[in-house]
Amino acid sequence: MARLSKLLGPDGNPIDYDDVFGPPKAGPTLTGVRSPISGHPADGLTPTRLASIHRAAATGNPLAWLELAEDIEERDPHYLSVLGTRRRSVAQLPITIEAASDDDEHVRHADFLREWLKEGVLELALFDILDAIGKGFSVTEIEWESTPEAVLPKCLDYRPQRWFEFDQVDGETVVLAEGVTREPLSPHKFIVHRHKAKSGLTIRSGLARVASWAWMYKAFTAKDWAIFTQNYGMPTRVGKFDRAASDADKKVLWQAVANIAGDCAAIIPAEMEIEFVSVEKGTGTPGQLYERRVDWFDRQISKLVLGQTTTTDAVSGGHAVAQEHRLVQEDLERADAKLLSASLTKQLVQLVIAL
Repeated sequence: MARLSKLLGPDGNPIDYDDVFGPPKAGPTLTGVRSPISGHPADGLTPTRLASIHRAAATGNPLAWLELAEDIEERDPHYLSVLGTRRRSVAQLPITIEAASDDDEHVRHADFLREWLKEGVLELALFDILDAIGKGFSVTEIEWESTPEAVLPKCLDYRPQRWFEFDQVDGETVVLAEGVTREPLSPHKFIVHRHKAKSGLTIRSGLARVASWAWMYKAFTAKDWAIFTQNYGMPTRVGKFDRAASDADKKVLWQAVANIAGDCAAIIPAEMEIEFVSVEKGTGTPGQLYERRVDWFDRQISKLVLGQTTTTDAVSGGHAVAQEHRLVQEDLERADAKLLSASLTKQLVQLVIAL
């Protein structure tokens, strides 16, 4: 293929064809830093350790934080559900293309892009690009294909955020992790979509940073709830013996109560008494306190991700409340779509037209 050395990209710089059509820049490696195998910092997570993970991410070491954000999605069905709802609500929207003007050249550009959209390459990638909603940013590598008719993206490959870092000077420029070095991203090979839930550094702006606290405390409650259910979910068997019972008699009694099933069994002298005291006043029946706390955390996560709770939980208020809450979700949908549109127009569409 002939090299067009003077072809300029949208940024005004010459396009390096070896860079565009070369091998993947950020693919997985067997022995390097871009391993497909991720760590699991959520194991045994404590408030102190979570705070240290957040601080490390904010000061230039985001690996553990990005692994944790992925961990939370895998361990919390509610968070995965509401985050998936928000991402899919945008990913399934119809894609429209408008010509930059009525100029014949611009109209031809728009028609060219509409034809490419029919291949489905972009639609398949939208859900992964919107992973930025949870983690603050996403990175997609463009695999270009050259044919006699055109140069077009053949595939848009999702790259895990944990394979990237941020420039130590500005804290915002995404760079590729290469051992102890950091390599700038090629402007013709990557789409970096940023989706900030709040102003500030990108690494601190993802929804997962807030959700991680709710998930951790909810996990504590779920663990306590499981212990409570195990201990009090079945009757405790108590076998009583009198003082004249021999050790052999006690052994037979213990085998009898232990073999009835479960672990909650005991033997005591007939004259003794065991009382199980439960705190019910102000908390409802035993076990309800755990359920209410877990439900409360789920509602907070729904508010965080979807801006409301009615579309995920049945609450009193009827159809009118549900309609109002759905309007809130639609506001987020439009805002998300506009951010995505801006990233794709600037980093993909202009480059497709240039090539």
